[in-house]
Amino acid sequence: MKAKAWLVGAVFVPVLILAGCAIWEELVPPDAAPEVQATVGELETTIRLTWNPVERAETYSVFRAEDEGGPYTYIGETPYTAYQDEVGMEDTGRWYWYKVRACNTSGCGPDSASVRGYAGKPPAPTNVEARVENSAADKIVITWDPVPGATAYDVVRDRAENGTFDHLVAQVPTNYAEDKTATPGLVYWYKVRARNQWGFGPLSEGDSACLPPCAP
Repeated sequence: MKAKAWLVGAVFVPVLILAGCAIWEELVPPDAAPEVQATVGELETTIRLTWNPVERAETYSVFRAEDEGGPYTYIGETPYTAYQDEVGMEDTGRWYWYKVRACNTSGCGPDSASVRGYAGKPPAPTNVEARVENSAADKIVITWDPVPGATAYDVVRDRAENGTFDHLVAQVPTNYAEDKTATPGLVYWYKVRARNQWGFGPLSEGDSACLPPCAP
């Protein structure tokens, strides 16, 4: 009796030689999900995905969605542990969500956890909040969720919710800014845009605040 291993596709399948007969061990689908990473603004028109190799995998199927909850659409397959999604100039600065599954000739394993990435300029910041922290404050504080891959932020303001927002309040490296030039009693609207090596992304949704005393 001898034990050997044969290469089938990209997977070694053990073979047991017994009394001159070959007994093949059944090939089963991968049972693990890849751990995936996606680039955030590193490339101008491409999102690059990378992941760890999965045991018994011959190929990897890649799926993409515009929201984390899906639906996820199949966009390609690769035998490697990397994939480049060419989104084009018209779709830079927007988030895409991805899942990857490892496959072989017997089937596919479970989906990876979803990851997000973008190409080019940063997407608009989210959860912008403008507030006065106490009744004696002399400034309006503006905060927002940080954008991965962003190197700086512009904070702009306007008196009108649908204004031009051409008044620059601050340029900051983090997701925090202060407006010490606001006039008490006036309502101001604030928006934020993120920047990286490709330039500025779009403006966020706005939020408003007023230094007291403010009209009811």
